[in-house]
Amino acid sequence: MTHPSAEFLDLQAALAGEYSIERELGRGGMGVVYLARDVQLDRDVAIKVLPPHLASTDAARSRFVREARMAAGLSHPHIVPIHRVGEAGGFVFFVMSYVEGETLGERLRARGPLPPADATRSAGRDSSRSGPVMKPGRATTYDTPDWRSSDSSRARTAR
Repeated sequence: MTHPSAEFLDLQAALAGEYSIERELGRGGMGVVYLARDVQLDRDVAIKVLPPHLASTDAARSRFVREARMAAGLSHPHIVPIHRVGEAGGFVFFVMSYVEGETLGERLRARGPLPPADATRSAGRDSSRSGPVMKPGRATTYDTPDWRSSDSSRARTAR
């Protein structure tokens, strides 16, 4: 049995009463994403946390919060909604809807390249090149019309 890391336990303590941290979902250059339960609303959420070594730098903190605010300002059916940006117990984080499913990156590793029509749809671009643009590892449930991007650093609307 694997024991939770000190960082996991510290985050769980910092967010106690608001969110119950269940498990790590993934890691990237700008954060660690956890599955959590919103205690007040009784629903699953994903919480992206800026790693402690980055949270101590003003530039990284500002970028993280700026990206969360930018993503929260977007309204598109294929972008995961951001519910909250916050700081607690030395952690900088944002809370977003949890979308269950495999990432596009997981799908590519498991079954190889997508057919062109699926790749176009999964990239969030229609024939006029409009729609959200994101990295493959952040698209979830890629194989349904309801896929969503959770990549706040890349989600933007093409002009």
